[in-house]
Amino acid sequence: MLTSELQNNVNNYISIYTELKKQLKWKIAHEGLLMLTASAYIVNKREFDFRRFYDLSNYIKANVGMFSTLNSHHRFTIASILDIHFQDKAKEQFQAFCDLYEDMLKQGFKRDIFTYLSALIVLTGKSEQKTAKEIMSGASSIYQLMKQQHYFLTSTQNYPFAVMLAGIDKEKTALMEQAESSYQKLSAAGFKKGQNLQFLSQILALHQEKDTDELASRCHEMFRSINELYKKPKDIHYPDIGLLTFLEEPEKDISTVIETVQLLNKEKALKWHKDINFKIAVSLFMGDTIEKNLITESGLYAVIETVLQAQQAASTAAIISTTAAAHSAHHSSGTN
Repeated sequence: MLTSELQNNVNNYISIYTELKKQLKWKIAHEGLLMLTASAYIVNKREFDFRRFYDLSNYIKANVGMFSTLNSHHRFTIASILDIHFQDKAKEQFQAFCDLYEDMLKQGFKRDIFTYLSALIVLTGKSEQKTAKEIMSGASSIYQLMKQQHYFLTSTQNYPFAVMLAGIDKEKTALMEQAESSYQKLSAAGFKKGQNLQFLSQILALHQEKDTDELASRCHEMFRSINELYKKPKDIHYPDIGLLTFLEEPEKDISTVIETVQLLNKEKALKWHKDINFKIAVSLFMGDTIEKNLITESGLYAVIETVLQAQQAASTAAIISTTAAAHSAHHSSGTN
């Protein structure tokens, strides 16, 4: 059963998405990016002002080079995150963000949108134990460990997760061994090997008090429940299952998540985006849940906030890669 607050969040999300679609329809490569942008305002409990957001996106375009990634539609994603976290002070923070991006390039990160998204996680992070410099250095080391474990799977899409893990006060090798153990156990349990299973296993590494057997079992139960209540989850939804492992009452909570998905699926403007609707439903539910005392008191609040941000980046990655593949196929068919 949806709480009145969750119902309001769904309504507000649809309202923001509708406005973004109306205003930016021809400027964004995929409507899914607008959906993620709209949901981020709700999850972070920030009011949306299109004029302020659009002004910031124009400011970004005016202050980057002609060949910068941010000269493209990606500026809207960056503008939304800066706007959410800093609002009227976002322009002041833009230079600090650019400086962090340059620092990450010096650490060996590549010039692309995922380095920008990672720099935002560093900028807005809430780690009390580590400085930005320590997190960037740690992320670089963790990324190399990821490459050692899964050379062909690991790409720049993993940067945000490397930054997320670098903020945790735990030895890097132990973190990655935990992630790899989860990956292998989930694969043995029937989860499809690939980038999304890697994302899921990296989210599970954030659990400090549960062992990998318990976490793998919990993921399997989540998968079974979603299949029974809705339909078989696709591998694109593995990271969402990772988010749901932080819930205290999974059986009850998953039914609410599915109810939210079905509500979104009925919306005329959203019914063609059922895969993304599932992701949005999980994010909206988790955003609503992390304010409850149980999670706040257990010290998971900051962890889940960071996971939500990394998950947003992973969802962005999925949409960007799909859009790029479609564009490439269309271009090649047009040249034959």
